[in-house]
Amino acid sequence: LGPGIRIASIEELGPGGSWSTCMNGCAYNPPQDVAHVQFKSRIAFKLVWSPRDDFKSFVLVDDDGNLLNYGTPLPPLPNYSYRQMNYNMVAGSKYARAADTFGDDRTVFNNSSSTPINQAE
Repeated sequence: LGPGIRIASIEELGPGGSWSTCMNGCAYNPPQDVAHVQFKSRIAFKLVWSPRDDFKSFVLVDDDGNLLNYGTPLPPLPNYSYRQMNYNMVAGSKYARAADTFGDDRTVFNNSSSTPINQAE
């Protein structure tokens, strides 16, 4: 791995550590982003801002697009256009499903079924 990846890596997470990669191409099936194509790896999680509340909340999804967690951070938030661009990069893909179904009641649907996953406040 290059020095930038080694510096930003979390060694405690196991051999090879961890790193972030570009999302470009992740909306294809199969994903064509750097993690999947260049590194031939799966992602641990992807953060996706939700259009359901005007990009004020985000979901964390795994490599299959299943919900891991969600959050609604306090301001200051990243620039609105960056949050919107983040969602647009995954729109229509498995990674967008949890963000698309993010509800006011904090119920998000598992991608493999119509069973709701009720998240605690």
